[in-house]
Amino acid sequence: MAHFMRVFTSSTAAPTIEAVCKQLEQEGFVFDTFPKSDDPRYTVENWRTLHLAYDKNVASIMLDRSVRGDEGDVFGEEIEEFQEVLKEVEGAGKSAVAEILQNASQIFACYVPDDLTEAGWELVESLLEKLLDATEGSLQVDGEGFFDKEGELLLAID
Repeated sequence: MAHFMRVFTSSTAAPTIEAVCKQLEQEGFVFDTFPKSDDPRYTVENWRTLHLAYDKNVASIMLDRSVRGDEGDVFGEEIEEFQEVLKEVEGAGKSAVAEILQNASQIFACYVPDDLTEAGWELVESLLEKLLDATEGSLQVDGEGFFDKEGELLLAID
């Protein structure tokens, strides 16, 4: 089943698409991107969408970046949804997750398609590691919960 993995960060800075892609390529990953490298969005920090096509036979990995105060307020909707979910769960990490949501300035939401291959999973994991390192963010995985920078589970959310 397709789901999302998200990086929540209080940092307002974001690596460029170019920087992220170069790091992934240095690790040996091969993929096509949208936007392409000749698109102005490829080299600016203020980007919103990145698609990584690593296999022509499966759906692309899609990464959307939403920022607090953006037009359309996807960011605010995401935060609100997670705050509602947080009201329904208990656990030692609940206050830490509430703080992550309260202090978040941006969210990188990675769409993980149903037909992701092992190579695709490796690409997703590396992509998210790059974003976590660059922004000192926290990871949220649908059906699992919130994780700290070191990958330790803060709060399980089914």
